[in-house]
Amino acid sequence: MYIALGKVKLKSGEAVEVGVVSGPDQDWAERVERLLGHKGPIWQWQNAATVRRDLGIEPRFYLLHRDGDPLANIATFTHRGTGHFGHVWTRPADRRQGAASQLMGMQMEHFRQQGGQALFLGTGYDSAPYHIYASHGFVGLEPKSGQMEYYAQSKAQFEAEYFAKDAVQVEEVQWCHWPASAALFLGNFPGAVRCAPLGLLGRSSTEGPFLDLIQQEERRREKGESARARVLCQTTTQAVVGLAIWDWDPLWPSTCAVEVYCHPDFWAEGGELLGALPLPEAERYVAYSDTDCLEKGEVLRDAGFRQTAQHARRVAIDRACTRLVDVRVWERT
Repeated sequence: MYIALGKVKLKSGEAVEVGVVSGPDQDWAERVERLLGHKGPIWQWQNAATVRRDLGIEPRFYLLHRDGDPLANIATFTHRGTGHFGHVWTRPADRRQGAASQLMGMQMEHFRQQGGQALFLGTGYDSAPYHIYASHGFVGLEPKSGQMEYYAQSKAQFEAEYFAKDAVQVEEVQWCHWPASAALFLGNFPGAVRCAPLGLLGRSSTEGPFLDLIQQEERRREKGESARARVLCQTTTQAVVGLAIWDWDPLWPSTCAVEVYCHPDFWAEGGELLGALPLPEAERYVAYSDTDCLEKGEVLRDAGFRQTAQHARRVAIDRACTRLVDVRVWERT
């Protein structure tokens, strides 16, 4: 569905239309894909899926266009008002005309009008885009990090409501978990080893890693294979409050790497989450935790893992490397 949001005037004096394409929209799909065709394969797949298919999320492509020919884009991908901000792009011939800044002003206002709650993005720290995003209300997660966050109200109020202690359910990975996972893995919570198989160490974005996971899980379902990931969802807000996943260890044969991570208020359900993950036959299973998150070790121990090693000062808790934590190695045979 396309909705016109108004017009803006570029520095050249030309007036162009601002509109938002909410997927699925077959009429605009090809034009959106063409504008963002420079993106890598996983992002082209994501754009095609979100603009063409009803995936149970809210994909919105905010466009500047000349009579239907788009020249600039900003996209948000949310579930219940929370998720990722990205795909900021202006065609080279139309740059330095104030397009992106004006488009973002209208995009952020529309986000708030539609009941948006929180957005997360990644960019170069202290770069020109970093400061543009800051001028529209985004703030850096931590020193020297290009990850930024925006809250329509306050961060404290958002997290208190979004992660409120409530009933949970274990689910297979679906598209709705892509935007809904951002607040957990970018949150200021204990635990630096959050998802080693997906490369999520410290406060890391799920924007790319979860796309790979969703694509892989869709292929596994098509082949009739069992899932290799499970998510724990808070049933009222649909927040992702936990993830369990396995992958084959890249170094050692017949070794399965197992991961589980939860919001601090939901570790009591971590055992249920891990127990719901079907594991393949392997000679050994390995897992990792860090000394800032003792609850994770308890869940692994209850699942039959035993600590076999500890690496001193192995992982930084933040981008600025203000402190390194020990990493514990767990095994089960």
